[in-house]
Amino acid sequence: MRASIEFVKTALQTLSVSPNRALGQNFCIDGERLFSCTEKMTLSENVIEIGPGLGGLTELLLNKGVRVTAVEKDETMVRFLCETLSHPNLSVVSGDALKFRYAETEKPFSVVGNLPYYITTPLSAAVLKALPASFYCMVQSEAADRFFAAPRDKNYGPLSIVTQLYYSAETLAAFPESSFYPSPNVRSVFIGMTKRPDAPSTDPNALFAFSTVLLSMRRKTIKNNLKAYPNVDAALASLSILPDTRAETLPPETILALYRALS
Repeated sequence: MRASIEFVKTALQTLSVSPNRALGQNFCIDGERLFSCTEKMTLSENVIEIGPGLGGLTELLLNKGVRVTAVEKDETMVRFLCETLSHPNLSVVSGDALKFRYAETEKPFSVVGNLPYYITTPLSAAVLKALPASFYCMVQSEAADRFFAAPRDKNYGPLSIVTQLYYSAETLAAFPESSFYPSPNVRSVFIGMTKRPDAPSTDPNALFAFSTVLLSMRRKTIKNNLKAYPNVDAALASLSILPDTRAETLPPETILALYRALS
């Protein structure tokens, strides 16, 4: 199994490299726990994997019989995967996951990955804007709060709103520091999201943009944050929302209704 301390250390020694901190490389060595997460996944036939690294998760995904497009920024890891994990269902793409065109992937598709901690939010936003059928990601525990945060929570934002409107999300497993090499100074969780059958037809890109404006000054009033909209008074009245309500107090469903009213 590639997700093991023996495999990871041997591979890095063979490559004569150390984990790249600039790329947030912490390789999962907790194969049993990782396998348990993949068993709970509902995947489309087409899967985009973010940051495959040495292929620990890639190997498990291929064992599920899906087609995997692995997007890797580190050229050394790209060469290693191509040389050591030859599989008819695997395509390795050298590139930045933040710039990958998820929306152009053949639908339905799923996205899976161990997300670099320093770009968790923008990377998750890029994925969710493309509305994959499912999204499974390993993230820092604190970053996970952004998906589940409720109104008035300090982590409540556009990512929370879009996740909760379009997806059913749950934590599949917690991974302690010892589950990685090198061990990070944070705990991680593996989150699973599957698209809701009643997901709104509204473009998530537009909703992300609107939520960002609405919550730009989260403790100010809705009317103040939306003053660029000429029909804001009528929209608020139609939804029985007081103009002096703080934007951070609105639940996702109300924000969606307000966006539609203003559109």
